[in-house]
Amino acid sequence: MAAKQPASGVDEAVTAYLSTAPTSGRQRYARLRQVVHDRAGVDRVSERLSYRLPTFFVAGTRLLHVGLWEEHLPIYPVPDSAADPTLAAELEKYRVGKGTLHFRYDADWPAELIERIVAAHLARLG
Repeated sequence: MAAKQPASGVDEAVTAYLSTAPTSGRQRYARLRQVVHDRAGVDRVSERLSYRLPTFFVAGTRLLHVGLWEEHLPIYPVPDSAADPTLAAELEKYRVGKGTLHFRYDADWPAELIERIVAAHLARLG
């Protein structure tokens, strides 16, 4: 039987994953974490590995996956932007493949866009 997942907080496996990630990745992840907490409420957010990636869950439902690679932080999946053509256009610069956004560490962090990405994913959850 699988262990019950925490309703909020960070699983030890995520902490271990982050400890081996590049410093730039950890910094960007911390910024993303803050946005998720601010938007969803820290008491509703949990983090655990899913598909071997740190994954944010809100009230037990998967919000998004994040990788911390050598040169970029990817976010999976790309949020649905069909109803927002401006968001769709802004995401194109970061889109890699069908379902991934890559944010390079050597480029400026698009804080406002990250807020909109998180908001779009939260809207999907309802």
